[in-house]
Amino acid sequence: MSILRLELQREKKEFDASTQPPYYISFRVEDSKRQIVSTSFGALMTSREDHSRMFTPSVRVGSYDLDNFHPAGSRNMNSTSASPLPFDDNALSIQQMIWNATDKSYRGATNALIFVKANMSVAVAAEDKSPDFSKAPVVKYYEPALAESQTKFDRTKWEVRLRKYSELFLKDTHITSGSASLTYEITRNYFIDTDGSEAIENQLAARILITGVTKADDGMQLPLYLSYFSFTPDGLPDDKTISADVQKMVDKLIRLRTAPVAEPFTGPALLLGGTSGVFFHEIFGHRVEGQRMRNESDGRTFKKKVGESVLPSTFSVSMDPTMKNYKGQDLYGSYTIDDQGVRGEKVNVVENGILRNFLMTRTPLDGFLRSNGHARASAGMEPTSRQSNLIVTTTDLKTDDQLRQLLVAEAKSQGKEYGYIFASVSGGFTMTMTNQPNAFNVSPVEVYRVYVDGRPDEMVRGVDLVGTPLSMFSQIICGGGKSEVFTGVCGAESGSIPVTAISPSILVKMVETQRKGKSQDRPPILDSPDLKK
Repeated sequence: MSILRLELQREKKEFDASTQPPYYISFRVEDSKRQIVSTSFGALMTSREDHSRMFTPSVRVGSYDLDNFHPAGSRNMNSTSASPLPFDDNALSIQQMIWNATDKSYRGATNALIFVKANMSVAVAAEDKSPDFSKAPVVKYYEPALAESQTKFDRTKWEVRLRKYSELFLKDTHITSGSASLTYEITRNYFIDTDGSEAIENQLAARILITGVTKADDGMQLPLYLSYFSFTPDGLPDDKTISADVQKMVDKLIRLRTAPVAEPFTGPALLLGGTSGVFFHEIFGHRVEGQRMRNESDGRTFKKKVGESVLPSTFSVSMDPTMKNYKGQDLYGSYTIDDQGVRGEKVNVVENGILRNFLMTRTPLDGFLRSNGHARASAGMEPTSRQSNLIVTTTDLKTDDQLRQLLVAEAKSQGKEYGYIFASVSGGFTMTMTNQPNAFNVSPVEVYRVYVDGRPDEMVRGVDLVGTPLSMFSQIICGGGKSEVFTGVCGAESGSIPVTAISPSILVKMVETQRKGKSQDRPPILDSPDLKK
């Protein structure tokens, strides 16, 4: 921090003497060490430690009202002149690299401002009249460096455990991929700006990812996933719990390979907690990220709907980066200071079905002129509005049995033979720009038909959950069951960031599914090795 402070002061003094001095500069450094262990079918594939130290400057020229980040044309405003830094705390070497990167950013900023002004002279007036940047309270926040005892990692122990998990996939010869990996990331984030804010924050993240893949006779690739998250490896589930979960996963893969392919369908469905969390993240969360609404090319689904009903009156949605834990589970989307040096705040986005707020950065929006601490970015990217910990709640909480009964009743009332239960998903994506349909696609991997005549539930494969947001939200009937935590990494304009979604199950009156694409390749031509011999 002292090196960053020294160089920022030096550069600001020199810039102030120039003909077009920046009115704002910030420096970010992400100093990250990663322990990585991966295995496949019981064999060790990777066991290493990585270290990276990335510097990201942000330079603004012009004024708070109009600067180089003003939306204009199809410019990429999320790229920066980032630079790796040496691992040694050698002041002169680090300053040299900071100077080079900031100089490039300044040149890019002045050129961008010229383009912005030229574009404004020929373009129609923007719909949003808010300034390009806002002031924020000065922050002074310093976390002490972590002691070695706080970040210890027993690589040998985890090599043994992960081998054991991936070895379970050898029990079925039709499983073509079976892997288990752990990444333990210890990051120290530094922030300083010309407004006087300074912050140092530690972030720890230990994540296990387990993947099993089989292939049906018709060529369809069929993956299943397990993931576990904790701030430290010691907080991850014990060996017995994970082994049991992987064995269940193997059994599901065996069933999935011979499951019937689902045909396109419209009708009722029950989205269990993890699936519901991804549903809200993809379909709703990205559409309440305030900064993207400054872009004239964005669909801005909810910009004019503040104060209006957007969900059933029993539902509320908040984003809370200050929430570190939920019922004993650590939350990946938590942080104290965002990537613009602003304290993260809980944002009540929807209260009793009524839209109240957006996720804001220091880039204002008409009616929302201050940041609520949701500027986020991966190293080397410019921050923009992003989600943190998404929490969905309902005041009319149904039990699991009640939700199932309501699903069957709704299917009967629609004259359907069955409804769907979406038990787990691999992820999804959404489109929000005006030059394409504002649609979403969520990718379920574990799906069941629930028959109205009482037949046993039937696992099916090859389902994509698709639709458009406003029509989908209007179909939500109720929610309940156990709220589940979905931990993931979200990729968008400012790179990949950690997120969490917490949601109960939701019952939807009408969903639309389409058939998932599949490979035309046959299953493996050769038999797999007979491991029982």
